[in-house]
Amino acid sequence: MRIREAERADEEALARLFLRERRNTFHWVAGHHFCLEEWAEQSAGERVWLAERGERIVGLVSLWPADRFIHHLYVEEESRGQGVGRALLERALALGSGPASLKVSESNWAAIGFYHRLGWQDDMERGECPVTGPWRRLVLLQAG
Repeated sequence: MRIREAERADEEALARLFLRERRNTFHWVAGHHFCLEEWAEQSAGERVWLAERGERIVGLVSLWPADRFIHHLYVEEESRGQGVGRALLERALALGSGPASLKVSESNWAAIGFYHRLGWQDDMERGECPVTGPWRRLVLLQAG
């Protein structure tokens, strides 16, 4: 597996992975709420890294550098549990130092458990996304 920063030529493949895994993650949301064009909109201004196995992109992470905010982390289902998500997070958080944060769906227990195992802690901040529902904020105090 190789982790590298995304390039313009990767955009279409990243958008497809983003759409597919977003639909899988938020399976209770009607499919019409997600579209390929959403990736460009959602990742604008962010640093993006991807995980590759051979020529295939198997995961992505996007970071808003100014706030050390992990906006998206998606790993294809077949590659989960193999260190892809951890490697992507480590690479993104190697940029800078200090606390990092992210938001995770309250219904995504697999992701919440994953982040907790990596040392992320619950913050008191909660909210509601009109499309995907309630979320919680997690922080990593010793990042970078």
